[in-house]
Amino acid sequence: MNAEESSNRPKWRGETITVEILYSAAGVAQTILISGKDRFVLVDTGDGALRDLLHTGHSLKNLAGLIYTHGHFDHIGGLSTLLGFLRMIGRKVPLRIIAPRDCRELLFTVDNFKRCYPDSRPFEIDLIETDGGESVELAGFKVEPYVVVHCGSVEGGKVLGQIPARGYRLSLDGETVAISGDTGLCDGVRRLVDGVDLAVIEATYADAEGIAPEMLQKVHLTVELAEQLARTARNHILVHRINKFGQDK
Repeated sequence: MNAEESSNRPKWRGETITVEILYSAAGVAQTILISGKDRFVLVDTGDGALRDLLHTGHSLKNLAGLIYTHGHFDHIGGLSTLLGFLRMIGRKVPLRIIAPRDCRELLFTVDNFKRCYPDSRPFEIDLIETDGGESVELAGFKVEPYVVVHCGSVEGGKVLGQIPARGYRLSLDGETVAISGDTGLCDGVRRLVDGVDLAVIEATYADAEGIAPEMLQKVHLTVELAEQLARTARNHILVHRINKFGQDK
């Protein structure tokens, strides 16, 4: 069965892995919680990530690390708040952060945090920049980054330059979930979701009406395209629907 998508907070439970969509709306915020055994990771920390996390009842003592798909504001907007809170509660263990190489928004945020609190930061930040194709260990998960195509866009449908963007496969005890991040329809996202136990796929646009083909190839997917990709996975959740103000990022 697919996870229930009509819920305010869709959730999927596998044999070992649990996935919770804490929030996902294009141009607003996205935060996804993935837990396995006694620890969890967050994929993206959009605005309100800390608040949404605290409402789940998960203990921050079990936060193993953070994974970022790309650097747009709706995916990293809550990082500064989360780092500040971890400093306030006295986290001691290092925090591993996995992100695309040259994700400048994230690099600036982390560097600013370090500069602001050089002598009162009780934990180290272990930043791993990925190129795609390698794998990284995080809290027992095997994390595999896939290069996906994502460009910025502005009102009126103008497509900006391509930015560093990754989708990720997380595997634990023979079970695998894939997180697409923001992406156009590309070979990277096709390979990413093929055969996984759960695919969490962005579906920003309700349909293709009025959307230029370039937008679908380089910026975001429609629900129809996301559903086509989902056919190669055992289960799926569609996320990142356009917000009620009709904006996208």
